[in-house]
Amino acid sequence: MKKVLIFFLVFVSCSNNDNQELTLPLVEPIKQSSTTIIEEELITTSSTTTTTSPVTTTTTQTSTTTTLPTSINSIEEAQILLQNLGIYNGEIDGINGSLTKKAISEFQQLAGLVVDGILGPKTINALINGESSYIDTGGADVDVSKVVYSIEIEEAQIKLKELSLYNGEIDGINGLGTKNAIREFQKLAGLVVDGVLGPITASALDKGKDSYVKTTPVQSTTTENKPVTPIESSSENYTVDLRNYNPNADCINGYVNDSQVWVPDPCFYPVFVYRYGQIAQVNSQAELDAYLSQNWSLTKEKTYSSLGQVPTQNYVTGVNSPVNGLPMPANANNSIVLGIKNDNNVNARPQSGPESADAVFEVLVEGGMTRFINIFYQSDTNYHGPIRSARPTDPTVLRPLGGVLIASGATGGLIPEIQDMGVPVITDRRPDYFRISSRKAPHNLYADTSLLKLTAISRGYKKVDNPQPLFPWGDPSFQNWSNNSYLTLTFSNYTKTTWTWNGNTYDRTYYDAYKNQRNDNAHYWIDINGNSNQISFKTIIALFCEPYVHPLQLPSVKTVGEGRAIILHGGKMLDAKWKRGSNLDPFHIVDGNNNILYVPKGKVWISLVPNTKNPSFG
Repeated sequence: MKKVLIFFLVFVSCSNNDNQELTLPLVEPIKQSSTTIIEEELITTSSTTTTTSPVTTTTTQTSTTTTLPTSINSIEEAQILLQNLGIYNGEIDGINGSLTKKAISEFQQLAGLVVDGILGPKTINALINGESSYIDTGGADVDVSKVVYSIEIEEAQIKLKELSLYNGEIDGINGLGTKNAIREFQKLAGLVVDGVLGPITASALDKGKDSYVKTTPVQSTTTENKPVTPIESSSENYTVDLRNYNPNADCINGYVNDSQVWVPDPCFYPVFVYRYGQIAQVNSQAELDAYLSQNWSLTKEKTYSSLGQVPTQNYVTGVNSPVNGLPMPANANNSIVLGIKNDNNVNARPQSGPESADAVFEVLVEGGMTRFINIFYQSDTNYHGPIRSARPTDPTVLRPLGGVLIASGATGGLIPEIQDMGVPVITDRRPDYFRISSRKAPHNLYADTSLLKLTAISRGYKKVDNPQPLFPWGDPSFQNWSNNSYLTLTFSNYTKTTWTWNGNTYDRTYYDAYKNQRNDNAHYWIDINGNSNQISFKTIIALFCEPYVHPLQLPSVKTVGEGRAIILHGGKMLDAKWKRGSNLDPFHIVDGNNNILYVPKGKVWISLVPNTKNPSFG
């Protein structure tokens, strides 16, 4: 039986069989372009086996045995299985990029599934079964795939590359990298960020950097007990365009025409929608539904005035650590703040790094899982890992410290956005980073923090000599704190963490649906020498934040604004409120009357919990 491998690029509006993802109509019109259909030749390689006498030639081969995943809980595990099937030849990096989606599409075709490039439950089940999932083609020939080439896309790729926004191949194919580069350009040019090369975007792209909007940074003010005051996101008064509105005309359902332009419903009174500082007018209920399902809102977003630095107690700048308030050793390597991403996948535990860090942030990522940002200022380790990719929340907690983000990479277009926020990024480089042999990629990337600090300084990333305090460090009386023995935090239906007071510190246990159904899995760290122990911290801070989905379809939380804060220390608990006016601000902790509350100094774990999930404690 002849086996045929087929590559398909299929754009599906939605699939009701294998996934829950929707691809909605475009929000910016696309100009009509001339396209050329490229037929990819099917190349059949026949293999010839030659038998040689073993008497005269002896070949010794060192082999490495790789255990294939028996379940799929992440993109990297899918990549491993696809690679074993000979379909995927990219890096095992856990990133759902174009190569991964292409390989998934190819496997779906071979398995007789809906070809959409999405790792849905049916695809996962088939992939676990490997080649036994392939359908029998009976030796029949199958049509080759069609790849759409566009001269307009090729010209846009050239311009985007000149602007340092696109680093892929100039091939005229509107792939994921191209769309992400277009999104980044649209953000810089103040356009609707949808990744579509419509006429407005194309016209702006012709102007290059001249089309970029000019921004004025917000000046920080120092006001200790000032409330977080919402301000209008724009001083402009917008008026809807009523040229297409005629309630006496025949009503229609809005739709996208052949030119990929929304056709308005004359009976629909136009409204504005808002998202991430952008504004757009919609002219039909169908168009409105499409925007709202992409996280646009009918309510203009709030922005806030900066609060400035937090007050402190018994805190000396340059002596006490801005990260945890503790006195720093005289010989501390406190040259710059690093925030290093730490994987929390079931295959990444036990991690190396949290036990050595001055503070740790825990943030929600895709799949309902979490990752850590381990903060190093006065401390160091020569064995930190596994290191994983950046996410949108990361720079928001590093910016007030003048910190540098250390990651393995990021989804296309995210790193320029992080850098625009004023947070430098260092990705995989030698000798700062290294891979260990005892773990499989992508869970084997580690680093030395002292080398990373040297690299950051040599690149001119240091912004301040003494970073501001991240919290209002002090010596509270605990008079208004309640007795407490545990705190359970729910990040998603897949991840919960519990901190339990042991009389000296708080021990961490967790629930991970990808691992088992237990709520009391002890969470361990391990060092370079194999020493291991349960993760424990002196101070636990839970900040409840508004969840949202970033335009790159990455789950995140907002750390500007205000919300509930729960603080544990010494077997006591404080139920309070946090607030920030901008990403330049530290975290202000206040009571119901907006009076500042001091946070005990100590090694601290900060959980950024979606405010849609209630904690439990006792």
